[in-house]
Amino acid sequence: MIDVSRIVRLASAVAVLGIATAIPASAGHRAPPEDPAIVAERLRHMGFVEWRDLRWSHGYWKVNDARRENGHVYDLKIEAGSFDLVKLTRERD
Repeated sequence: MIDVSRIVRLASAVAVLGIATAIPASAGHRAPPEDPAIVAERLRHMGFVEWRDLRWSHGYWKVNDARRENGHVYDLKIEAGSFDLVKLTRERD
């Protein structure tokens, strides 16, 4: 009876350790909360007609070389969820 109790305690300790080490490994690796198609629609709404690169990075959507109809090109940073424009940098012509 004593041996079974030790085995159960050891198995429980190993299970707890396994769970405790797996949880931090997955922390901070969330998938983007929105579909890139929604971000593309928002860009069109803001007056952009094309862009080179749209990527998720640290809670923001980053857009490189977004061009408006007037030919001006910008790099953008858009907040996820609210789609607020956080940063707008005009590229040199």
